[in-house]
Amino acid sequence: MKTVWRVFAYLKRYPWMAAGTLTCAILSTLMVIVFPATTKWIIDDVVRANRPDKLLPFLALAAVAFLVQHGLNALRIILNNTFEQKVIFDLRSDLYSHIQLLPLRWFDNRATGDLMTRVIEDVNSVERVLIDGIEQGVVAALQVIIVLGVMFYLSWKLTLLGLVPAPFLAGGALWYTLTAHRRYRLQRRASSAMNALLHDNLAGIRQIKSFGRESEQHARFNNASNELRRATLVVMRVWAMYHPS
Repeated sequence: MKTVWRVFAYLKRYPWMAAGTLTCAILSTLMVIVFPATTKWIIDDVVRANRPDKLLPFLALAAVAFLVQHGLNALRIILNNTFEQKVIFDLRSDLYSHIQLLPLRWFDNRATGDLMTRVIEDVNSVERVLIDGIEQGVVAALQVIIVLGVMFYLSWKLTLLGLVPAPFLAGGALWYTLTAHRRYRLQRRASSAMNALLHDNLAGIRQIKSFGRESEQHARFNNASNELRRATLVVMRVWAMYHPS
C-alpha cells in the first residue's frame, strides 16, 4: 500500500487533467440512460399511441445525446492519453535518475534486461493500473448505480430476479483477482529473461560471431522466447475463460 501512495504523488502533479478525465467519463456515462429512455418513449408515445408527429423530437434527442457522448469520449481519450504520458515520463525519469545513484555492486547481480523491463514495461503497467483502473472503476461503479436505480424504480421484483447471478459474478472476479498475480509475475519474469538474453547477445554479437556460437545462442533465444510464449498463453487462456466477451 505504501508503494501505491508513493505513485499517487505523480498523479497529484496534474490535478486538472485528472479531474477533466473523470468529469468527461462521468458525464459520458450519464448518457447511458438517454438511449433506453428514448426507446421507451418511442414505443409508448409514438408506436402504441399512433402519434408519428412525436417521432422527430425523440430522434433529435437521441442524436444530440449520441453526439454529446462521443464528443465527451473523444475529449476524455485526449486528456487521458496526455495525462498518462506525462505520468509515465515522470516515473521513468525519476526511476532512471535513481538507478544512476545506485552503487556499482548493486548492478553485479542484476541482469540488464530485467532493468530494461522495469523502466519500460513495469512503468507502463503501474500507470495503467492507477490511471486507467481508477477511471474505469469510477465509470463502472457509476453505471451500476444508475442502471440499478432505474431498474428498481421501474420494477424491484424484476431487478432482484436479474441480480440472482451477481454473487457468482462477484465470486469469479474475486477468484481471478486473487490468482492473477502469480500468472502475470511468471509472464514478467519470462519477458525479463528474454530481454536480458537479447541485450547480452546484441552487445556481444562480435564475440558470438568470432567464436561461431550463433546456433547455440539462437537455441537459447528460442528457449527464452518459448517460455514467454507459454507464460503469455496461460494468462490469455485464463482471461478467455473468465471474460470470453
